[in-house]
Amino acid sequence: MPPKKTIYYEDLLNDDFANTGFDYKPLPDNFKYSTRNPIARFFSFIFYYAFGIPILWLYAKIATGFRIVGKKKLRKSHLKGGYFIYGNHTSACDAMFVPAGLLPPKRVAIVCGQAAVSKAFARPFEMALGALPLPETPNQKKAYTEEMAKRLHKGHAILIFPEAHIWPYCTMIRPFPDTSFTYPATFGSPVVAVCTTYEKRRFCKKGKPRAVIHVSEPFYPDMSKPLGERAHLLREAVYNFMVETSSSLDNVEYYRYLPKKEEAEQSEEKK
Repeated sequence: MPPKKTIYYEDLLNDDFANTGFDYKPLPDNFKYSTRNPIARFFSFIFYYAFGIPILWLYAKIATGFRIVGKKKLRKSHLKGGYFIYGNHTSACDAMFVPAGLLPPKRVAIVCGQAAVSKAFARPFEMALGALPLPETPNQKKAYTEEMAKRLHKGHAILIFPEAHIWPYCTMIRPFPDTSFTYPATFGSPVVAVCTTYEKRRFCKKGKPRAVIHVSEPFYPDMSKPLGERAHLLREAVYNFMVETSSSLDNVEYYRYLPKKEEAEQSEEKK
């Protein structure tokens, strides 16, 4: 299956090819990550389980035909309490695979940029579905950390995409820093990696490939080591799992990603 198109990138860490159309609007300094209002909490619960998760599952299934490999690893590990899940970012549906396909009925918080919740009219629904926007001010950071601790205490999972930017159908794992692994290293929480690969569809071989989500065994922070080393070791475990998974399987290259310099070289050859 030859690639449908080639995309040239300049910066592995910062280029974004999602075209989500989100307008960046910073959240207020005193942004509330959750509410204590029992009525609002009740309706959030109903919306999440009765509407949000079924709709997300249906949309992701239609859009990608996804399937999950390794689900039994989570059941056999008997993880208690909250934990972190890290995945590669190759589709807007990535945020739906874990809460809708892998973890029901466990509730999932999805770490995202503030641009994802910038529209005020949609924000209550996005927050009810688990959006956890990253902080940008000291006050937001304090509230964010407290909210994350609260979610873990309740037994929720926290989903993080360390690559940060969406590269549709990307079959390589982009480098990412240790930074986002500071959270499980601080809280002493287990970490699970998920890696999305792509395969030909059985009855639609010329169409878009099917997303396959592979689940790792849990990784645990070594609390006897310094914080920075704990975070680095978790990052290495997750990164190695993703690289091995994406490279060792029949991962369909629907879009090909090449560095910008190769585009220039090809243009010179044509001349």
